[in-house]
Amino acid sequence: MITVLLIIYTLIAALLGYYLVSHQSKPFLTFDPTKTPAVRTIARYGGSLMLIVAVASAITIFVQSTAFIALTLASGCIIMMGVGLFLMSFMGES
Repeated sequence: MITVLLIIYTLIAALLGYYLVSHQSKPFLTFDPTKTPAVRTIARYGGSLMLIVAVASAITIFVQSTAFIALTLASGCIIMMGVGLFLMSFMGES
């Protein structure tokens, strides 16, 4: 069962990472990286880190190390929490 959940998590992390990386120079959600360079930087680094987490998560599917699984899941959660918190500071800006 954990393998199925890891596969789903890997897909979600890869999709989030790809979405953020591909939207560095075009508006997404309510943010416009062309007007605010900090949003572009957040999308670049957050997306890149989530792609790394997706690769690490794919490796954990085969390794099945409990410590590595926990580290991968925790790092992905912390990264996405950080991206969300950083982007929240730009919510009211146009």
